[in-house]
Amino acid sequence: MWSVSRWLCVVVLLAFAVFAAPSAPALAEDSSPLPALEDFIGDLDAWNPELSPNGDYLAALRRDEGADFIVTRKLDAPGESPRQIAVGDYYVNWLEWANADTLLVATTGYVDLNTGRPLSRKDIEEETPFFKRAYPYAYRRLISVQIDTRQMAVMFGDDKRLNRNFQLGSVTDFLPSQPDYILMPARLDGDLDLFKVNVRDGSFERIATGAAGTSRWFTDRNGEPAFRLDVSRRGTIAYIYAREDGSNGKTKWRKTRTIRVDRDERDEAAKEFDLLYPGPTANTYYVAARPAGEDKTGIYLYDFEKDEILQKIRAHDRVDMTGALFNRDTRTLLGVYYIDDKLEIEMEDKATQAHLDGLEAFFGEQTNVMPIDSSDDGKRWLLKTSGPTDPGSYHIYSVETASNDPIGVEKSSLIGKKLAPSQAVDFPARDGTPLRGYLTRPEGAAPGTPLPLIVMPHGGPEARTGYNFDWQVQFLASLGYQVFEPNFRGSAGFGKAFADKGRREWGKAMQTDIDDAYAHLVSEGLASEGQACVLGFSYGGYVALAAATLTPDLYACYIAGAAPSDLIKMLAWERKEEGSDSEFYLYWVEQIGHPSKDKDALEAVSPARLASRITHPVMLIHGEDDYIVPIEQSELMEKAMKKAGKPYEFIRLEDAGHSYRSDKAERAEYEAMRRFLATHLPATPIP
Repeated sequence: MWSVSRWLCVVVLLAFAVFAAPSAPALAEDSSPLPALEDFIGDLDAWNPELSPNGDYLAALRRDEGADFIVTRKLDAPGESPRQIAVGDYYVNWLEWANADTLLVATTGYVDLNTGRPLSRKDIEEETPFFKRAYPYAYRRLISVQIDTRQMAVMFGDDKRLNRNFQLGSVTDFLPSQPDYILMPARLDGDLDLFKVNVRDGSFERIATGAAGTSRWFTDRNGEPAFRLDVSRRGTIAYIYAREDGSNGKTKWRKTRTIRVDRDERDEAAKEFDLLYPGPTANTYYVAARPAGEDKTGIYLYDFEKDEILQKIRAHDRVDMTGALFNRDTRTLLGVYYIDDKLEIEMEDKATQAHLDGLEAFFGEQTNVMPIDSSDDGKRWLLKTSGPTDPGSYHIYSVETASNDPIGVEKSSLIGKKLAPSQAVDFPARDGTPLRGYLTRPEGAAPGTPLPLIVMPHGGPEARTGYNFDWQVQFLASLGYQVFEPNFRGSAGFGKAFADKGRREWGKAMQTDIDDAYAHLVSEGLASEGQACVLGFSYGGYVALAAATLTPDLYACYIAGAAPSDLIKMLAWERKEEGSDSEFYLYWVEQIGHPSKDKDALEAVSPARLASRITHPVMLIHGEDDYIVPIEQSELMEKAMKKAGKPYEFIRLEDAGHSYRSDKAERAEYEAMRRFLATHLPATPIP
């Protein structure tokens, strides 16, 4: 059975029909309707399909009328109806096969901490009077389901020693040599320890003891505890503690490495060092890393006891490696993958690679094809595809017959709707640096015709874009706008030297890269002068505010979501939260500048200090629960614009964080953006 070392954001979408007879999703035609905002917002209809180890069953999750269900279907029995198992008031996060006849299901429920009373989905989703008086708290549990008998068991049962755990929904290791057991982390006596749990009855035993700051455990190829990750208070710095077996037979844990956690994803791994999968020996691990002296991230074999890179497995001369595929049962490396314009996979086995190459040719050059699961004999694969006009589809592929059966898409509201295609556009920066971005034009737009343009820089700034599905881009295209997403200098995925080009270039070279992208589109006849708006979130929001104050007459309007506006005060907030000597704070000093040594330079590119320069309307958007960029940054910008008498709108979102939005908040956000754009950069939808 395959295992993907790290999930990619290249897959979304699956209709209930996926678990009936296989059928292709309805394709959009010229007469198809444009998607509406409501088609994008809201829960998925179904998600997380998983192929059983023997390849006989497909299981997935489905949401219907506000309730979650587990749905299973026997693949070789087309006349047999799918089986459905209700999970009550729980939300289901994911499912996975523990063995051929046992499913593991991770659930989330809510409880009122004031009274201990469980909260129903109706309480939460309709915000009943009781809910408004409650102190809701989420708790996660893992449940096993026997596929034939539907018998269920809760992992850890109702053991009183663990009943104060609110996070009992993750698995550290599926043990292929012991298919009735898994390894799970849980807190006992204040520490996150590691337990061996029986999936049939939920019974358990502790096998390793962690610490209060422990957040994750990792095992070696034999299923033994290998090392753990401890994190800082805010989860921004992680420390690897590796196993050290003493001569007296006792195990100690020694700190071997400090790594910076990704700012937005909070995924407890660093861009320069991602832990992937157990290696071929008991003391090794496969990692995606960028050792000293290397420009690109590659796949390496790492000795976690010695904290030493042993061997380069694979690297690319143009882009960073992203992750790898492994066989969960044999613990062997199957292949590696990376993002160029789209997802690219290089498999170890030539025959397997030939099948993947054929699938990529079949689906098209802009489609990401990811094999996410396979039967033990390798004859049946479960695939996900996605791309600019494929919101994410699932397929069953037969290796023996080289045939593909589409089994549906996750969000049925987008089936048959007209989605906009993308194209890669190369453009030069003013200093000659070659850059690339992606232009999405409404389906049906006449080639070469200039349309109102949304320049949409990504956040990070160490992130990137490519051929993927972005519903915000598709929403804007449905309104008649073309959208350009540039990978400016400082973007991730192109090596250290390219990322370093963005160091301390906030408001400078990174900013002029955005303007150069716009100038290139104008020179190519794809856009018109004065007919563009800058729209971005997080760092992209900063770009919008910087454009409004540094090049105030270049664009018609600006939309800044969750945007830093005063770089000196933003750095002061980071220093207060993390500490002046923390690796995380020092990273941002390196990225942006030093608040005292570079004070004048930072003031010169801090939009809140330059509000008097604004000449065109600005919209601010910020979630009130944002703990990455505090809402005070937008409040500073609002105060400065109000004092200067400049045109602006400020959309404050309740029940919204830096990237999280409730459906209500998201709907309000994009309705406000639509009104703002219609006023300041009118466009006409292309039917």
